[in-house]
Amino acid sequence: MIYWTPLLHMYQPSFQNSEVLKQIDKECYKPLFRMLEEHDNVKISLNINAVLIEMLREFNLSDTIELLKNLEQNNKIEIVGTAKFHPILPLIPQKEAERQIEMNEEILRQEFQQWKRTGFFPPELSISSQVAKFIRSKGYKWVIMSGIACPSEWVYDQIYTSPNGLMLFFRDDILSNKIAFNDITAKEFVAHLGVTFKQETKEKNKYSITAMDAETFGHHIKKFERTFLSKSFELINNEKEIEIEFISNLEKYFPTHNEKIIPKESSWSTTYDDMNLNIPYPLWDHPDNRVHSLFWKIMRSLNNLMNLVENLELNDEWEVKRYTETARWFYDRGICSDTTWWANPDRGTWSPNLIYKGVELLMKSALNAQLALVLANKSDLGEGYFDSISFYHNLLLMELYSRTKKFKKHIKEGSQ
Repeated sequence: MIYWTPLLHMYQPSFQNSEVLKQIDKECYKPLFRMLEEHDNVKISLNINAVLIEMLREFNLSDTIELLKNLEQNNKIEIVGTAKFHPILPLIPQKEAERQIEMNEEILRQEFQQWKRTGFFPPELSISSQVAKFIRSKGYKWVIMSGIACPSEWVYDQIYTSPNGLMLFFRDDILSNKIAFNDITAKEFVAHLGVTFKQETKEKNKYSITAMDAETFGHHIKKFERTFLSKSFELINNEKEIEIEFISNLEKYFPTHNEKIIPKESSWSTTYDDMNLNIPYPLWDHPDNRVHSLFWKIMRSLNNLMNLVENLELNDEWEVKRYTETARWFYDRGICSDTTWWANPDRGTWSPNLIYKGVELLMKSALNAQLALVLANKSDLGEGYFDSISFYHNLLLMELYSRTKKFKKHIKEGSQ
């Protein structure tokens, strides 16, 4: 038997335009969920970041959440854990990573009454040994990663675990990317599972995990929820040797591998060339990317500033408390992955305005944190960090301007 275990990831940044979100909901979320209702053999592990749930509520799209709830109640989807505002977990302090996970869990428990910790989706499939360790310590049973994170021989008939017992599942990157970029039809995909895949694995029971953005189906590729997903469900329904299953249920069918492994630092955008250069998170922290470098310099000083503020004795100082809470509100949202993701012109993603939307959140956090120290008569403690943030902020603005000029020239040269 071949078990196909699909995972879909739903996310939008907190600063997403309401009209854009409504368009994505119209093109993707609602059509996708309604299509899933039509098929009896659907089993999808699904990640939806809590920030998206809140935004759907805020922009009067709660009916989409109700569709999602119905799918969960009918056992067609399982909701997995993640970090609320989509930060790159290995790149932020562990206490902040755990906070993001806990905030996400709070919303999931409110929306999905039967939700419990089972699987975990690290944003951008960004993983490290430390992240895997604290995911397990928080009670999760498994984590999904890019195939490039596997440090040992790839297995399809057993389940790897980490030294602390976390089940480690690896995405089939090649197959997932073929689907995501519309390079394989539903018929070819099912044939791959039922014929090619089975021949390669010598007739044994095997599993194949695909994972991609939910927005692929209908938003990035129009009507793709019909032309690929729905068609695949129909074809598989007629196949005796293929079943669709939740990732959480794979342990029922497959034994644990004897070897304990530690995943390689990586993401689902990491290439083998990146790995050879020891650049595990290239779209968010590349040593040759000056925007990334300046961003993380701001973050290091801001982390120190936040630590100072959160150690204040607030007592009845309501103004200090108000500025502290405001700093925290902006910080939680500002550490999302989008800011640095949009700063990769060499890989086709460059948007100074979207970069600055994220940076602006961090600057508001820094301002409010320093004001809290001022009102607590401890401004001298944070002045060095605040000055550093201001300095690197100005350099980053200059870099956005300079890089855009170079990028524009590159586009013109490439079009001639």
